[in-house]
Amino acid sequence: MSAVARALAPTGLLEVEDVTVAFSAHGARLVAVDSVSLSLPPGDALGLVGESGCGKTTLARCITGLLTPDTGRITLDGTEFSRRRTRAEHRAVQIVFQDPYSSLNPRLTIRSMLAELLSVHALARGSAAEERCRELMALVGLPASALDAYPVAFSGGQRQRLAIARALAVEPRILVVDEPTSALDVSVQATILSLFENLRSRLGIGVLMISHNLAAVRHLCDRVAVMYLGRIVEIGSREEVFGDARHPYTQALLAAAPRIRGEAGVDLPHLRGEPPSATDRPSGCPFHPRCPRAEDICAVELPELEPAVGTGGLAACHFRDERRVGVRVP
Repeated sequence: MSAVARALAPTGLLEVEDVTVAFSAHGARLVAVDSVSLSLPPGDALGLVGESGCGKTTLARCITGLLTPDTGRITLDGTEFSRRRTRAEHRAVQIVFQDPYSSLNPRLTIRSMLAELLSVHALARGSAAEERCRELMALVGLPASALDAYPVAFSGGQRQRLAIARALAVEPRILVVDEPTSALDVSVQATILSLFENLRSRLGIGVLMISHNLAAVRHLCDRVAVMYLGRIVEIGSREEVFGDARHPYTQALLAAAPRIRGEAGVDLPHLRGEPPSATDRPSGCPFHPRCPRAEDICAVELPELEPAVGTGGLAACHFRDERRVGVRVP
């Protein structure tokens, strides 16, 4: 187990250790995930946030077995997943995709979709499968009559509940949810977040939530990891990250979150420019070209993800021990 994993979750269920994923892009090497370590204990929810293109979804695909990392290891209860996962290993970690409109097969009724999963994984057949389908509908707050309908008959929020039921059908230990509320109306988002919270308490499953919605992450997640250009730059409890962020990038994300007019907050300096190319990374700290706090050391020395004084979290910043008081929590 890595030092980061030991520091943050000594009884971790899921361990991601030094995972790196690179792709070939027009003859160059593009590092999408760079030496990432995470831990997710049983029943916890971990939020993974960062700008588009920072590697969040690539990391999620590695965790779910849809991609094989170039280096590093992913373990569940101390047992490493094989490079070609078995059916049981795929069952253990399930994903709920971002778009409920495209993630469900429009040609199958909900009963057929769920019954097929139960049969393929040898979990239930016949009357037992029917009973399990009804249980799944109740678990996500839908009536049993929904089993006879096709996905087109449901609203966006109902389809997301069906996608969650499909993921739960194979009795996973971990749910990876990729922007689970972004395609939904604001009025529906809170009900989906409440559903995840209820499932955590009832089933004891771990949840890895990928989102740009900081308010949703703060509502659901116990811990938060902030990702920039393929690396984790800050990680800690919800209170530590939202109340005492130590990395300038995290502070900028919090300051940029929408707020009601007149609400108290601190206007931090705007970030300079766009994120650098993953095929041409800056020297030293990858954030230094955009960082309002950068000094000479930042351009030559890569900061390690280490504990900051006065907080239980970790930050990859040379000035992690400096506080910035008053950053607004979304």
